[in-house]
Amino acid sequence: MSHATSPPFGTTGGSCTADVRVRYAECDAMGYLHHAKYWEYFEEVRTDLLRRNGFRYRDLEREGVLFVVYKAAIKYLLPIRYDDVARVTARVERVTRTRVDHSYRIDVEGAKTCEATTTLACVGRDGRPMLMPERLWGASTRAR
Repeated sequence: MSHATSPPFGTTGGSCTADVRVRYAECDAMGYLHHAKYWEYFEEVRTDLLRRNGFRYRDLEREGVLFVVYKAAIKYLLPIRYDDVARVTARVERVTRTRVDHSYRIDVEGAKTCEATTTLACVGRDGRPMLMPERLWGASTRAR
């Protein structure tokens, strides 16, 4: 299950939620979801949010518009186990002409298991910072 709520991509508040069943191969020896896998879940839902707003990351890459993780933080609150259904939510917190801040949350059976944040910076193929195309940030800055 996946669903998105919008305002348009270039504004704060848009979110996307998806249910992900934890696979055995994603778990550590204790049967818990490995800590590194959380970031893969966040990326999956974050790119789905982008897609649901009419953008495909691969198309942006073809145009030379890339996003790199500038900052990431997470709080692990409760373990997630093999075969749990993790409800993963990504939310746009802030958009500027050069970066996007997201927050994330994972719930299992209604209990919050973790919360996280990332800041993605827009860069060109050379790795240097660049302005995002206006279609990505325009709604945010016009509202200010």
